[in-house]
Amino acid sequence: MLISEIFGFGVDNQSPEARSSRSQKRCPFRSTACTKASKSDPIGICSLSDGNEAASLCPVRFLEGGKVFRDAAHIAFGEGAEIAVFPEIRILKVVQEGQKTRKIGKVDFLIGKIESDRVADFAAIEVQAVYFSGGETRSPMKHYLQHGTLDIANSDRRPDFRLSAQKRLAPQLQLKVPVFRRWGKKFFVVVDSHFFASLPSFKSTTASNSEVTWLSYPIAKSGDDYTLGAANVVYSEWDEIQTSLREGTPPEPADIILELQTKLDSKKPPLRIKS
Repeated sequence: MLISEIFGFGVDNQSPEARSSRSQKRCPFRSTACTKASKSDPIGICSLSDGNEAASLCPVRFLEGGKVFRDAAHIAFGEGAEIAVFPEIRILKVVQEGQKTRKIGKVDFLIGKIESDRVADFAAIEVQAVYFSGGETRSPMKHYLQHGTLDIANSDRRPDFRLSAQKRLAPQLQLKVPVFRRWGKKFFVVVDSHFFASLPSFKSTTASNSEVTWLSYPIAKSGDDYTLGAANVVYSEWDEIQTSLREGTPPEPADIILELQTKLDSKKPPLRIKS
């Protein structure tokens, strides 16, 4: 896959607006300066693309037009609900030495349902972008900003969906979903369509029984830019997700015995002791 968006605009877009965003190192998805990797010298690469759809490298990429919040609110609270968006809310308390309490378990966003200026209900939104493998991205970004073209020879990077799911997403869900499950509150996971397609298969369920609701968005090529498309909504139960994200299939105990016996009989056997 090739770099597809830099500071919020497609690499083919040479409009004054796109040039201004790049020169100011701004993120148009949240209308602030880009802070990816560094506040003073950010890496403004938003996504990689196969030429048709992009895979997001930055969770902020999903904030385009506030679409994810409206979609989640419509499912959680019904049509026409007024909401407020609360970023980075910690939901768990731990007691440290000296009886000091601190909070952990930071949820990317809580959306609160507002009724008569009061928060009447809430739901969680976890956003997962993808890590990548291959060459670093700062050098090709700087080449593009200087010359307006990508260094195609330096394009050996690709999304690492397995690492992103197993090492990042799964632990986050294991920490947070059981809390919202206990509370009976909706929990949404936002990913792009490439990411969702890479996940292990799991059984879906009905909207009323959903404990983890997936919002999978295509980031589709539209002219010189890419646009967040309509979400593919998939309802799932937490137990199904836990099982699907548990990597690998366990062997039979007899297979383990055989492997251990082979090692015991080898020329370099393991340490043997008595209890």
